[in-house]
Formats: sequence, C-alpha cells, structure tokens
Amino acid sequence: MASPNPTKRGVVLVADDDPVMRLLMLEMLGQVGLDGIEAEDGEQAVATFQGMAPDLILLDVEMPNMDGFSACREIRRIETGAPVPIIMVTGGDDIEAVTHAYEVGATDFVSKPINWPILGHRVLYVLRASDAIVRLRMADAHNRAVLAAIPDTFFRLNRDGFYLDYEPGHERHGRDASAPFPTETCIGKHITEVLPREIAERLLEQMRAVLDTQHIRSVDYELVRFGAVHHFEARLVATGASEVLGLVRDISERKRTEEQIRRLAYCDSLTGIPNRQAFLETLERELHRSKAGNKKFAVLFMDLDAFKRINDTLGHNVGDNLLKVVSERLRETIRPSDLVSRGDQSSRGDQSHNLARLGGDEFTILIPDLERVDHAMNVAQRVKEAMRRPFLIEGNEIFVTASIGISLFPEDGDDCNSLLKFADTAMYHAKNCGKNNAKLYSSSLTMQIMSHVKLEVGLRKALKNQELYLLYQPQIEVRSGQIVGVEALVRWRHPERGIISPTEFIPLAEETGLIVPIGEWVIRTACNQARAWQRLAKRSLRMAVNLSAKQFKDENLTQIVVSALHETGLDPKLLELELTEGTLMDDARATMSTLEQLRGIGVYLSIDDFGTGYSSMNYLKRFDVRALKIDKSFISGLPQDSENAAITRAIIAMAHGLKMVVVAEGVETDEQLVMLQQYGCDMVQGFYLGHPLPHDAITQLLLHPVVDPAPAK
Repeated sequence: MASPNPTKRGVVLVADDDPVMRLLMLEMLGQVGLDGIEAEDGEQAVATFQGMAPDLILLDVEMPNMDGFSACREIRRIETGAPVPIIMVTGGDDIEAVTHAYEVGATDFVSKPINWPILGHRVLYVLRASDAIVRLRMADAHNRAVLAAIPDTFFRLNRDGFYLDYEPGHERHGRDASAPFPTETCIGKHITEVLPREIAERLLEQMRAVLDTQHIRSVDYELVRFGAVHHFEARLVATGASEVLGLVRDISERKRTEEQIRRLAYCDSLTGIPNRQAFLETLERELHRSKAGNKKFAVLFMDLDAFKRINDTLGHNVGDNLLKVVSERLRETIRPSDLVSRGDQSSRGDQSHNLARLGGDEFTILIPDLERVDHAMNVAQRVKEAMRRPFLIEGNEIFVTASIGISLFPEDGDDCNSLLKFADTAMYHAKNCGKNNAKLYSSSLTMQIMSHVKLEVGLRKALKNQELYLLYQPQIEVRSGQIVGVEALVRWRHPERGIISPTEFIPLAEETGLIVPIGEWVIRTACNQARAWQRLAKRSLRMAVNLSAKQFKDENLTQIVVSALHETGLDPKLLELELTEGTLMDDARATMSTLEQLRGIGVYLSIDDFGTGYSSMNYLKRFDVRALKIDKSFISGLPQDSENAAITRAIIAMAHGLKMVVVAEGVETDEQLVMLQQYGCDMVQGFYLGHPLPHDAITQLLLHPVVDPAPAK
C-alpha cells in the first residue's frame, strides 16, 4: 500500500460556542501544520461534518442548540466510512463527563483548562493512531483477500485416521507448508505418520467429535516449515457417518496482523512499555489470582514532579526522550522479585506488564504476593532514588524527582478502579507534602479530596450568590499620618462554614482558574467603592487591588480595567494594581506588553511582596513601576533584627533612587513605625495602623480622620 503524501495537511473541525476558544484552538492546530474549520454549536458541527468530511473533530461539551455529547452521537450515527477521530473538550477532570464522552463514541478527551502548547501535538497523536489502525485494518483485509484467493489444502480421513485423499494448496513457491510429504505419499498413511503426534492427536479428537455431533470443528496448530513457523487452521466437517473432510488454511499473516493490532492496543508507542489498557487487564488478572489465593498485592502510582517545567523550558522532544529514559530506568530498578510470585514464575507470563505508562508522566507498578507493607515502601524508595540520579538528554543534565502513591489489596479496595484511583489519590497527597515523596493511601485522603471538591463547587457559586465581599486595609502616609489609600482584600462568607480563610480559597481559585472572574469582580467593586468615597469625603483615595499571575496573563485584563474605570468614573491614577515579582518575571516579553497597555490606561502600578522573589534592579528599571511594597517578613523582625533592618533601609534607598514610592507592609508596633519613618519610608500599612475593615468603617475614618495612628481595636 502506498504511503500517504507526507506534505498533506489534515483538516480539523473545531466546534465551540466561544469564539476565543475557537481562535486559540485554530492557532495551536496551525502551529503543527493542520488546517481548521469552525462550528459554533453542535448542529453546525454535524452539518459541517457532512459537508466537509474533516480528518478529526474537536467537540466542546457545553454548546447551545446541541451539546457536544449529542453532536458526537449524531456524527457516529450518520458516518458511513471509517470512523473519524473525535476529541471531546470537557470541563476539568469530570469523570462522569469523560465516561459519557466515550459512551457516545468519542476517541479521546481534553480537559479544561486546556494545556495549549500540547493541544496540537495531542491532535497529531490521535490522527497518527487513527491512521495506523486504518492502515492495519486495510492490511488485514488485503491479507485475507490474498489468502482467500489461494485454494486451501483439502484432505479426507476415515474414522480410524487414515488419509483417503489429499490435495495440497498452491503456495507461492509451489510447496504446501501444511504437510511435509508429497500428495502420493500421504494417501493411505495414518495422520500420526504425516503430522507431529501432539497435533495429530488433537485432530483425531476433534474428528471423532465431528462424527458424533455432525457439527463443524476447527483446530489451530503450528508447524516449522522451510525454516519458519507457520500457523494453520484446520476446519473439519463430516461428509458421512465415517468420513471427515478437512480444509487447511495458512493463517500466519492473520496472526502477525493480529499481533500488530494487539501491540498497538496494548503498547505505549513512545516508551515501548505496556499502556493503561494492558496494565488494567494485568491488574484484573492479579486481582482474581490474589482473591483465589488469599494473597495481597500493591499498586504504585508514580508522577514526575518537574516534568511540565522540562517540557516548557527544553521542549517536548526533550520531554519525550526523558520519558523513554525514565521507563528504561524503571525497568532496571524494579527487581524480578518485585514483579514475579516466588516459585510461580512460569505461570505469570510477561513480567513487563507489571510496569506501565498510563499517559503523560504517570507510571504504575504492580507488586504481587505482598507479605509486608514495608516491601512496597522499599520498592517506592528505590524508584525515588533512581529518579533522583541525573538524566543526560541531548546534552542536557536533567534533574527530576518522583511522587509515589501506594494502594494495597485488600485493605484499600477490592476492584481495579478503586485501587488505581486510591493510589492516584495517595500520589497527589505525596506531591502536596513536598514532592519527592511516597505515601500510602488512607481513607482520610478521600475525605480531604471530597472536601476540596465540595469547596470548589461552593466557590463556583460564591460570586453568583453574593457570598464574596471586600475588606479594606488603610495605607497611611508616614509624613502626615493621613489615610491616602486602602488595599482591597477579598473575603468569602460560606453559607454553611462561615468565614473561610483566604489562604484556603485563594489557592483553590488560582488552581481552578476562578481567580479570573473573582478578580474582575474585585476590580469593579473596588473601583465603585473608591468613587463613592471620593464623592462622600470630597477627597481622592487610591484603591490598591492585587493581581494574580493568572489575571495578569488574561488577555481580557486591559479591557476589564478600562470597563471598570469607565463604568464607575474613577480616575485611572487612583486605581493601583499590585503585581508580585514572580508574575512580572514569568514571561518578560508578554509582561512588557501588558504593562505598556496598563500604563497607557494611566493606572498606578506597584510591586507587592518585594524582597521575596528576584529583587533585581535591572528588571525594576525595565518594568518602570511606580511603587514597591516591602514584604512584611522583613518588617516583622524590626527593630531587633539588624539584618532585616539593613535590608529594609537598602530597599527604601534603592527605590527612592529609582523615583519609586515605598510602602511597608505588616507594621504592628510603634517601634517599627518610628524606624520606618527614620529610614524615609513613604507609606505604611498593618494591624498597628488598622485592621482590614468593611467599607462603612473606612467611611467613618475618612469623615473623622485620626492623624496619630493608634492600634486598631
């Protein structure tokens, strides 16, 4: 079969009701050489599929008129040729949505938030896998047609097993591989004289069954002929009460094709080790074996801690090569005694199936016949140590660590899904405990995750249900003692749990992407409040709002700020946007572009938590921000800590040299305030000067100002 044109560009149908998502998807597809066509909903996707016949379809789950599940089901119903690959785009790690996607005919799925850099490569992988399956099916059909065109070997046997007739098939080289003798030497001979005894006895047994039941029977067997192993299928049918007609076909090509398909289905194409499906079947067999033998086993779930960073910094080619070397090192690290039941090696089959790559940088290891939990922990420790040794990839010395979760049968579960899920849960716990860790599963971990999920669901409803509110912490000008600004701080009053600490829900908002809509609400609410105070107190008050890294990277940030200022009528210079050093340094080129847009609006820009990150004068000059806030960790030790005092004085001098305003956070004592005043600090905030307060309390402070700061009551 001729190979396809390597320069041909594939066509991908992108179906999503969000035009921005479609634009991003098309851009990512274009970067890997794929053409894209668009559909705005499920109905349009089905119509476009019928008219354009794309090579692959990306279907969003949530769409108007017809959702992604319905569209997928309809496409599967109407397609007439080879199934087109369909990738469903689901919201987050929704197991039910993923299961439903496969039920309606999806080939694969991608979770939101989408990892944009790998989207195009994911699509290419699915296309390649689909093409490979199609090619293998075509090859199988071709081989079957060729074999069908070659007459089978025919023979007749009497009840006693003697050849009455024999007509060999026509082989390519004029020889029949199914029998060792010419036709005339077979007739009259007993089958045990022509074929190996074990094969002959199997044929005789089936021949008697055919004569007794008058039903067709078949026997598969192997013969070494002309230096190669040949696979044959002999079909037996009764032609009377005492004779059997046999038809023998060489099925070697079919066996090889089946093996190719089996490898495609069960072997990870990148590393060569078993994939998820192979591991699940191995795990199922081990489960039955252990239940029957009253034995224990362990499942280890491993994830590389720094893999995303390597992919992002060194490229996916280096990442792929790293995964190959990792799989080789895992094979070398896991001892045979870890994988094979002692005294039972002959019955266990291929040991390599106990190690698998589930996908990405996730690997699993099955440890059968577990006598002590310590044994599983010892294996995990050896794997961790092996991963810590440097990897040399394309001239780069790469260092990674591994987080490992362990589940045990029967203690943690008695079915495959539970054991794998619980090992995964324990792995995430190990990662949260500082990475390069190995942890055993416990039921309390599931409770923690359920609590986490419940909190996420509540946070998604918090904006709509008006559960979020703002507190404002005063910023005092050191020279005059007056309130010149406030910092807006978001809080959450949960309907059941009450006030939830920002240290609990802000990281969750960051993780889930909810920080973007929450941040937009904070900006709008804060601007509106600042404008209200301006009208009421007849004076200007700067409103400071923190921007998270995800907010700063949001392409709609500038428009959100412009819209909030326009709707509230607040002067742009009275809105202060606080950014961390890490946010600014993450992507210097994109950072400069966003900062220029914000400066163009006229808002006041400052650096939050200064001193805890890069603290580089070069980037301070390049980013041209107006103010910096000294992190409270430096203030807390004053005045006793001489090192912190020196650092604080140096930061203030440096900032003033760059014509920047300096704000000290976390001022809690009069001694700290006096020292900062001596150092020339411009503004201060902290509990000594005022706790975060609701808007009405700030209103009273503005209407009845107190010049000399006193501890907040």
